[in-house]
Amino acid sequence: MNRFSVALIVAIPIMALAQTASAADMPTKAPAYTAPAATSYNWTGFYLGGHLGYLWGRTTLVDNGVVTDSDAPTNGVIGGVLGGFNWQSGPLVLGVEGDIGWTDASGTGQAQPTVEIHHYRFDWTSHIRGRAGYAMGPWLFFVAGGASLAEFNMTMQTLSTFIPCRTGGPYTGWSVGGGVDYALNDWVSARADIRYRQSVIVADLTVNLGSCLPAPFCDR
Repeated sequence: MNRFSVALIVAIPIMALAQTASAADMPTKAPAYTAPAATSYNWTGFYLGGHLGYLWGRTTLVDNGVVTDSDAPTNGVIGGVLGGFNWQSGPLVLGVEGDIGWTDASGTGQAQPTVEIHHYRFDWTSHIRGRAGYAMGPWLFFVAGGASLAEFNMTMQTLSTFIPCRTGGPYTGWSVGGGVDYALNDWVSARADIRYRQSVIVADLTVNLGSCLPAPFCDR
């Protein structure tokens, strides 16, 4: 299963590390005029924040080595919380970040050549990622990658019996992406983030309908 998402993130550092000049630092005699230096920002420290975005997914179902449903759209809004730590040395910024988001991403497909209808749904996704970036004043351009975890459920229903059954659970995968952070001030930063995720879901789809978890309704 492939997933592609874009998110806008706002983060608040737990420790403000930006330094300001004090009156005691000012010389007693006025120096010759020089152009003001660009304001620097130190990205080192812990941070917490929230994210909101959209998830574009494609679900492919493989039954006994045979693709029975290919690239079924599984899309929806996603939002949640995140936290992490950055360490800066010169323009280089390294960090680690974790997040969890809840989503209504869902879609419908059909197994070929049968009359079995599949309803796909994500409940939440989570990531642990390493980050590496290049800081330019209040801007931080970065790439990131790591492990992903998602709660995915599939409801199967045959048109002949109208008896649905559900299978699914948490599944692992990997994620890569990148983006840009911008420090609005010493306390708040905003981010545009784009990610590509892939999860491999292994399930026994050859079982009888009666052996699946009963579902009182089909997910729409």
